[in-house]
Amino acid sequence: MEQKLEILQLAFKSRRLSYHGNRSDVPVETGLYAVVSVDRGEDMGRVVAKFTPDQVKTDMVEGDFLRLPDENDMQRYRSNTKFEKEVLEYCAHRVKVRNLDMRLTGSEVQLDRNRIRIFFTADQRTDFRGLVRDMASAFRARIEMRQIGVRDDARHKDGVGICGRRLCCAGFLNDFKSVTLKSVRTQGLSPNPSKVSGACSRLMCCLEYEAEFYRKAAKTFPGEGLTFKFAGKPVTVRKSDIFRETVTVVGEDEAEEILDIEEFHRRRTISAADRPRKGKASERLSAAGEEKNLERGGESPSEKRYRGRRQYRRKKAGNKEEKN
Repeated sequence: MEQKLEILQLAFKSRRLSYHGNRSDVPVETGLYAVVSVDRGEDMGRVVAKFTPDQVKTDMVEGDFLRLPDENDMQRYRSNTKFEKEVLEYCAHRVKVRNLDMRLTGSEVQLDRNRIRIFFTADQRTDFRGLVRDMASAFRARIEMRQIGVRDDARHKDGVGICGRRLCCAGFLNDFKSVTLKSVRTQGLSPNPSKVSGACSRLMCCLEYEAEFYRKAAKTFPGEGLTFKFAGKPVTVRKSDIFRETVTVVGEDEAEEILDIEEFHRRRTISAADRPRKGKASERLSAAGEEKNLERGGESPSEKRYRGRRQYRRKKAGNKEEKN
């Protein structure tokens, strides 16, 4: 009987995600810790999701599920948390001694301490080869330096946003989407950096959550200050409330009227239907212009086109006779 393969997605201390295959018969539930095989030994993380082989590419699987952690594994996991602080303190000391332009974010120690990852941010490329030699000599492990962006730095350090809740990047976001000032303008928010920037000094991720709703609303609700006609009389939009689904308009007599969005479009459509279509109006203007031109003794546009074609044919025929 063919053994069923289950793909586990694990989250580690640095909120790093990786995929591992479960080829055993041991059931692994989401939310539990699991010991898995990695490139150099063993590591332990929390299972955050489970997939079937057809949902994850084979080359994305980094190792296999080994076992559920026992008391010894949990003891090593807890001791590594204290050890990571020692690693970070020593690394900060060596960075200062070597006068390197880099800011340390955190460290992550593998379960068996065969690999140590150091996360940092820097404004430019940094030569940290000497620092790696210092760290490898001190801790007798493989040292991996990872330069991350400011948004990843905020995710790793965690914190509370201006909304009073935990940072989205640290709480539930698995990847970052590009957020631009266009989302700020679409939602009518103030472009003040202190109001729309997060802990990472970049535009807040939550600005993109409702951006699509505002983009769709902009196609339905009229912009403030635009003028329309209701039964031939001009009215100006004073306010559009997309949450109450109302539009406030003001007529020539300064009388204010609040309409729901359906009523607004119904009345606007009726008034628009009374106006002549652009195509027919242009045809009438063109015909009127042609009549005026003929009255002045000129020729119509159609006669001009035919005359131009005749001249072109005569010229082309003359060129052929000269060649012959």
